[in-house]
Amino acid sequence: MPRAELTRMGIAFAVALVAMSYLAIDAGLVDLSSGAITKRIEIAQASIADAAMSQHQLASAVQAWTHRDR
Repeated sequence: MPRAELTRMGIAFAVALVAMSYLAIDAGLVDLSSGAITKRIEIAQASIADAAMSQHQLASAVQAWTHRDR
């Protein structure tokens, strides 16, 4: 895996970690019911998975586009 792609994945991971931390803090300050916390965690996980898939699709599209022009 190219170094640049690993760097982008690391940045995406850090952003996701910050977002999950924010959601956890927000859940703790606003609503402590287990159902609400579980729902927020599921939403965060889905968002992270979607962001990772989007990043992978974008990287693949850019790679295909650059190889096509050669």
